Amino acid sequence: MRGAVLDTKIFDRGHTLEEARRARKLEHIYHAGQEKIWDGHEVLAALITKHGGLRMSPEHKKATARIFSSLMWGELAAWKISAQLADGLESLEARMAATSQAHDEARHFYVLHDYLEKLGVELPDLDPATRFLLESVLTTPSLPEKLIGMQLFIETIAITMFRTVRELRIEPVLSELLVYYERDESRHIGLGIQHAPELLKDLNAREFAQLTAFQTKLLLTALVSLKRLETPLRKLGVDPRSIADEGTQRLLRVVDDLTAANQGRKLGVVAGPIVSRSFGAALELTFPRQGRGGFTHRLFDAGRALVYAA
Repeated sequence: MRGAVLDTKIFDRGHTLEEARRARKLEHIYHAGQEKIWDGHEVLAALITKHGGLRMSPEHKKATARIFSSLMWGELAAWKISAQLADGLESLEARMAATSQAHDEARHFYVLHDYLEKLGVELPDLDPATRFLLESVLTTPSLPEKLIGMQLFIETIAITMFRTVRELRIEPVLSELLVYYERDESRHIGLGIQHAPELLKDLNAREFAQLTAFQTKLLLTALVSLKRLETPLRKLGVDPRSIADEGTQRLLRVVDDLTAANQGRKLGVVAGPIVSRSFGAALELTFPRQGRGGFTHRLFDAGRALVYAA
Protein backbone atom coordinates (compact mmCIF):
# COMPACT_ATOMS: atom_id res chain seq x y z
CA MET A 1 0.00 0.00 0.00
CA ARG A 2 1.45 3.35 -1.00
CA GLY A 3 2.05 6.10 1.53
CA ALA A 4 -0.56 8.74 2.28
CA VAL A 5 -0.64 11.62 -0.19
CA LEU A 6 -3.26 13.66 1.64
CA ASP A 7 -1.51 15.66 4.35
CA THR A 8 -3.78 15.68 7.40
CA LYS A 9 -1.09 17.06 9.74
CA ILE A 10 -1.06 20.59 8.33
CA PHE A 11 -2.55 22.07 11.51
CA ASP A 12 -0.09 20.23 13.76
CA ARG A 13 3.01 22.17 12.71
CA GLY A 14 4.25 24.72 15.21
CA HIS A 15 5.22 28.27 14.25
CA THR A 16 7.67 30.70 15.74
CA LEU A 17 6.27 34.21 16.18
CA GLU A 18 8.12 35.27 13.05
CA GLU A 19 6.79 32.35 11.03
CA ALA A 20 3.26 33.01 12.30
CA ARG A 21 3.52 36.64 11.19
CA ARG A 22 4.56 35.61 7.68
CA ALA A 23 1.82 32.97 7.61
CA ARG A 24 -0.83 35.60 8.35
CA LYS A 25 0.48 37.74 5.48
CA LEU A 26 0.36 34.74 3.13
CA GLU A 27 -3.21 34.02 4.17
CA HIS A 28 -4.04 37.67 3.51
CA ILE A 29 -2.65 37.33 -0.03
CA TYR A 30 -5.16 34.54 -0.65
CA HIS A 31 -8.13 36.52 0.68
CA ALA A 32 -7.05 39.70 -1.12
CA GLY A 33 -6.92 37.69 -4.33
CA GLN A 34 -10.48 36.51 -3.79
CA GLU A 35 -11.71 40.05 -3.12
CA LYS A 36 -9.99 41.51 -6.18
CA ILE A 37 -10.96 38.91 -8.79
CA TRP A 38 -11.98 40.53 -12.07
CA ASP A 39 -13.93 39.04 -14.95
CA GLY A 40 -11.56 38.91 -17.91
CA HIS A 41 -14.22 38.64 -20.60
CA GLU A 42 -16.22 41.48 -19.08
CA VAL A 43 -13.25 43.82 -18.59
CA LEU A 44 -11.83 43.28 -22.08
CA ALA A 45 -15.22 43.75 -23.77
CA ALA A 46 -15.91 46.93 -21.76
CA LEU A 47 -12.52 48.42 -22.66
CA ILE A 48 -12.96 47.65 -26.36
CA THR A 49 -16.39 49.30 -26.30
CA LYS A 50 -15.04 52.30 -24.37
CA HIS A 51 -12.25 52.95 -26.88
CA GLY A 52 -14.13 51.98 -30.03
CA GLY A 53 -11.99 48.96 -30.85
CA LEU A 54 -8.26 48.33 -31.14
CA ARG A 55 -6.67 51.19 -33.03
CA MET A 56 -3.13 50.40 -34.04
CA SER A 57 -1.08 50.43 -37.24
CA PRO A 58 -0.35 47.06 -38.90
CA GLU A 59 3.34 47.45 -38.01
CA HIS A 60 2.54 48.10 -34.36
CA LYS A 61 0.11 45.17 -34.30
CA LYS A 62 2.85 42.79 -35.44
CA ALA A 63 5.32 44.18 -32.91
CA THR A 64 2.74 43.92 -30.12
CA ALA A 65 1.91 40.35 -31.10
CA ARG A 66 5.61 39.43 -31.04
CA ILE A 67 6.10 40.83 -27.53
CA PHE A 68 2.83 39.88 -25.90
CA SER A 69 2.61 36.38 -27.33
CA SER A 70 5.78 35.64 -25.33
CA LEU A 71 4.14 37.17 -22.27
CA MET A 72 0.99 35.14 -22.94
CA TRP A 73 2.96 31.89 -22.89
CA GLY A 74 4.67 33.19 -19.78
CA GLU A 75 1.26 33.46 -18.14
CA LEU A 76 0.52 29.85 -19.06
CA ALA A 77 3.82 28.80 -17.51
CA ALA A 78 3.03 30.87 -14.42
CA TRP A 79 -0.36 29.15 -14.15
CA LYS A 80 1.28 25.72 -14.25
CA ILE A 81 4.11 26.72 -11.87
CA SER A 82 1.79 28.24 -9.27
CA ALA A 83 -0.30 25.05 -9.41
CA GLN A 84 2.89 23.07 -8.75
CA LEU A 85 3.67 25.30 -5.77
CA ALA A 86 0.13 24.95 -4.43
CA ASP A 87 0.63 21.19 -4.46
CA GLY A 88 4.27 21.06 -3.32
CA LEU A 89 4.63 23.63 -0.55
CA GLU A 90 4.14 22.41 3.02
CA SER A 91 2.77 25.63 4.49
CA LEU A 92 -1.03 25.77 4.34
CA GLU A 93 -0.99 29.56 3.98
CA ALA A 94 1.59 29.45 1.18
CA ARG A 95 -0.53 26.84 -0.61
CA MET A 96 -3.54 29.15 -0.33
CA ALA A 97 -1.58 32.06 -1.82
CA ALA A 98 -0.27 29.88 -4.67
CA THR A 99 -3.78 28.61 -5.37
CA SER A 100 -5.05 32.17 -5.64
CA GLN A 101 -2.20 32.94 -8.02
CA ALA A 102 -3.04 29.95 -10.22
CA HIS A 103 -6.55 31.38 -10.61
CA ASP A 104 -5.13 34.78 -11.56
CA GLU A 105 -2.64 33.35 -14.04
CA ALA A 106 -5.34 31.33 -15.80
CA ARG A 107 -7.29 34.55 -16.31
CA HIS A 108 -4.19 36.44 -17.45
CA PHE A 109 -3.50 33.75 -20.04
CA TYR A 110 -6.93 33.61 -21.64
CA VAL A 111 -7.43 37.40 -21.63
CA LEU A 112 -4.09 38.02 -23.34
CA HIS A 113 -4.95 35.31 -25.86
CA ASP A 114 -8.33 36.96 -26.54
CA TYR A 115 -6.72 40.39 -26.89
CA LEU A 116 -4.07 39.14 -29.33
CA GLU A 117 -6.70 37.26 -31.32
CA LYS A 118 -8.63 40.52 -31.77
CA LEU A 119 -5.52 42.16 -33.25
CA GLY A 120 -6.08 39.95 -36.27
CA VAL A 121 -2.42 39.10 -36.88
CA GLU A 122 -0.66 35.75 -36.86
CA LEU A 123 1.02 34.91 -33.56
CA PRO A 124 4.72 34.00 -33.88
CA ASP A 125 6.21 30.84 -32.40
CA LEU A 126 7.55 31.07 -28.86
CA ASP A 127 11.15 32.25 -28.89
CA PRO A 128 13.61 29.46 -27.88
CA ALA A 129 15.27 31.63 -25.21
CA THR A 130 11.93 32.48 -23.61
CA ARG A 131 10.90 28.83 -23.76
CA PHE A 132 14.15 27.79 -22.05
CA LEU A 133 13.61 30.41 -19.33
CA LEU A 134 10.04 29.31 -18.58
CA GLU A 135 10.71 25.59 -18.81
CA SER A 136 13.72 25.89 -16.51
CA VAL A 137 11.37 27.00 -13.73
CA LEU A 138 8.61 24.60 -14.77
CA THR A 139 10.82 21.52 -14.69
CA THR A 140 13.11 22.13 -11.71
CA PRO A 141 12.32 19.69 -8.87
CA SER A 142 13.67 22.18 -6.32
CA LEU A 143 10.94 24.13 -4.50
CA PRO A 144 13.31 27.00 -3.56
CA GLU A 145 14.35 27.33 -7.22
CA LYS A 146 10.74 27.16 -8.36
CA LEU A 147 9.49 29.72 -5.82
CA ILE A 148 12.30 32.21 -6.36
CA GLY A 149 12.39 31.67 -10.12
CA MET A 150 8.65 32.26 -10.44
CA GLN A 151 7.73 34.74 -7.72
CA LEU A 152 10.82 36.93 -7.65
CA PHE A 153 12.36 36.70 -11.13
CA ILE A 154 9.70 35.92 -13.75
CA GLU A 155 7.06 38.04 -12.00
CA THR A 156 9.50 40.97 -11.74
CA ILE A 157 10.31 40.68 -15.45
CA ALA A 158 6.62 40.55 -16.36
CA ILE A 159 5.54 43.52 -14.24
CA THR A 160 8.43 45.60 -15.62
CA MET A 161 7.38 44.85 -19.19
CA PHE A 162 3.71 45.51 -18.43
CA ARG A 163 4.38 48.88 -16.80
CA THR A 164 6.78 50.06 -19.51
CA VAL A 165 4.33 49.30 -22.32
CA ARG A 166 1.36 50.66 -20.37
CA GLU A 167 3.01 54.00 -19.71
CA LEU A 168 3.77 54.48 -23.42
CA ARG A 169 0.03 54.19 -24.18
CA ILE A 170 0.67 52.49 -27.50
CA GLU A 171 -2.90 51.24 -27.56
CA PRO A 172 -5.49 52.45 -24.98
CA VAL A 173 -7.28 49.12 -24.46
CA LEU A 174 -4.01 47.38 -23.70
CA SER A 175 -2.80 50.19 -21.45
CA GLU A 176 -5.91 50.01 -19.26
CA LEU A 177 -5.95 46.21 -19.31
CA LEU A 178 -2.38 46.04 -18.01
CA VAL A 179 -3.36 47.93 -14.86
CA TYR A 180 -5.23 44.78 -13.77
CA TYR A 181 -2.21 42.60 -14.57
CA GLU A 182 0.20 44.78 -12.61
CA ARG A 183 -2.04 44.75 -9.55
CA ASP A 184 -2.23 40.95 -9.57
CA GLU A 185 1.48 40.45 -10.26
CA SER A 186 2.46 42.70 -7.35
CA ARG A 187 0.42 40.47 -5.05
CA HIS A 188 2.06 37.34 -6.48
CA ILE A 189 5.53 38.66 -5.66
CA GLY A 190 4.35 38.83 -2.05
CA LEU A 191 4.19 35.02 -1.92
CA GLY A 192 7.90 34.84 -2.70
CA ILE A 193 8.80 37.60 -0.27
CA GLN A 194 6.92 36.04 2.64
CA HIS A 195 7.70 32.37 2.05
CA ALA A 196 11.27 32.40 0.70
CA PRO A 197 12.83 32.78 4.19
CA GLU A 198 11.10 29.55 5.27
CA LEU A 199 12.37 27.59 2.27
CA LEU A 200 15.91 28.97 2.38
CA LYS A 201 16.71 28.81 6.10
CA ASP A 202 18.13 25.27 6.03
CA LEU A 203 20.05 25.31 2.72
CA ASN A 204 23.46 23.63 2.85
CA ALA A 205 26.49 24.85 0.89
CA ARG A 206 25.76 22.65 -2.13
CA GLU A 207 22.14 23.78 -2.32
CA PHE A 208 23.22 27.39 -1.88
CA ALA A 209 25.60 27.06 -4.85
CA GLN A 210 22.94 25.34 -6.98
CA LEU A 211 20.41 28.08 -6.27
CA THR A 212 22.95 30.77 -7.13
CA ALA A 213 23.73 29.05 -10.44
CA PHE A 214 20.01 28.68 -11.17
CA GLN A 215 19.32 32.39 -10.62
CA THR A 216 22.30 33.36 -12.78
CA LYS A 217 21.03 31.09 -15.57
CA LEU A 218 17.57 32.65 -15.39
CA LEU A 219 18.79 36.23 -15.54
CA LEU A 220 21.23 35.61 -18.40
CA THR A 221 18.53 33.76 -20.33
CA ALA A 222 16.10 36.64 -19.68
CA LEU A 223 18.71 38.99 -21.16
CA VAL A 224 18.98 36.84 -24.29
CA SER A 225 15.18 36.79 -24.55
CA LEU A 226 15.08 40.59 -24.24
CA LYS A 227 17.75 40.93 -26.93
CA ARG A 228 15.65 38.82 -29.31
CA LEU A 229 12.72 41.17 -28.66
CA GLU A 230 14.79 44.26 -29.37
CA THR A 231 13.40 44.93 -32.86
CA PRO A 232 9.67 44.83 -31.98
CA LEU A 233 10.34 46.74 -28.75
CA ARG A 234 12.07 49.56 -30.60
CA LYS A 235 9.22 49.66 -33.13
CA LEU A 236 6.92 50.45 -30.21
CA GLY A 237 9.33 53.08 -28.90
CA VAL A 238 10.66 50.95 -26.03
CA ASP A 239 14.36 51.03 -25.14
CA PRO A 240 15.37 47.49 -24.08
CA ARG A 241 18.13 48.86 -21.86
CA SER A 242 15.56 50.88 -19.91
CA ILE A 243 13.55 47.69 -19.32
CA ALA A 244 16.65 45.88 -18.08
CA ASP A 245 17.59 48.77 -15.79
CA GLU A 246 14.07 49.12 -14.41
CA GLY A 247 13.84 45.36 -13.89
CA THR A 248 17.13 45.41 -12.00
CA GLN A 249 15.92 48.19 -9.72
CA ARG A 250 12.65 46.35 -9.10
CA LEU A 251 14.53 43.19 -8.19
CA LEU A 252 16.72 45.12 -5.76
CA ARG A 253 13.57 46.53 -4.13
CA VAL A 254 12.18 43.00 -3.89
CA VAL A 255 15.39 41.91 -2.15
CA ASP A 256 14.97 44.79 0.31
CA ASP A 257 11.38 43.67 0.96
CA LEU A 258 12.61 40.13 1.43
CA THR A 259 15.13 41.34 4.00
CA ALA A 260 12.39 43.22 5.84
CA ALA A 261 10.17 40.11 5.81
CA ASN A 262 13.07 38.18 7.34
CA GLN A 263 13.33 40.58 10.29
CA GLY A 264 16.15 42.56 8.71
CA ARG A 265 18.38 39.56 8.05
CA LYS A 266 19.69 39.46 4.48
CA LEU A 267 19.21 36.33 2.39
CA GLY A 268 22.40 36.61 0.37
CA VAL A 269 21.44 33.62 -1.76
CA VAL A 270 18.74 35.71 -3.51
CA ALA A 271 20.26 37.94 -6.21
CA GLY A 272 23.57 37.88 -4.35
CA PRO A 273 26.89 39.34 -5.61
CA ILE A 274 27.67 36.47 -7.99
CA VAL A 275 24.25 36.75 -9.62
CA SER A 276 24.18 40.54 -9.85
CA ARG A 277 27.76 40.85 -11.10
CA SER A 278 27.28 38.22 -13.80
CA PHE A 279 24.08 39.87 -14.97
CA GLY A 280 25.59 43.36 -14.83
CA ALA A 281 28.53 42.32 -17.01
CA ALA A 282 26.29 40.60 -19.55
CA LEU A 283 23.99 43.64 -19.62
CA GLU A 284 26.85 46.01 -20.50
CA LEU A 285 27.90 43.73 -23.35
CA THR A 286 24.36 43.23 -24.67
CA PHE A 287 22.75 46.64 -24.18
CA PRO A 288 25.50 49.22 -23.65
CA ARG A 289 24.61 52.57 -22.17
CA GLN A 290 24.21 55.51 -24.50
CA GLY A 291 27.58 56.61 -25.83
CA ARG A 292 29.27 53.39 -24.68
CA GLY A 293 28.60 51.23 -27.75
CA GLY A 294 32.22 50.69 -28.77
CA PHE A 295 33.80 47.32 -28.02
CA THR A 296 36.42 48.79 -25.67
CA HIS A 297 33.79 50.71 -23.72
CA ARG A 298 31.57 47.63 -23.47
CA LEU A 299 34.44 45.51 -22.25
CA PHE A 300 35.50 48.08 -19.66
CA ASP A 301 31.95 48.50 -18.34
CA ALA A 302 31.45 44.72 -18.21
CA GLY A 303 34.68 44.32 -16.26
CA ARG A 304 33.65 47.03 -13.82
CA ALA A 305 30.28 45.32 -13.31
CA LEU A 306 32.08 42.09 -12.45
CA VAL A 307 34.03 43.84 -9.74
CA TYR A 308 31.27 45.95 -8.21
CA ALA A 309 27.94 44.33 -7.34
CA ALA A 310 24.79 46.40 -7.78
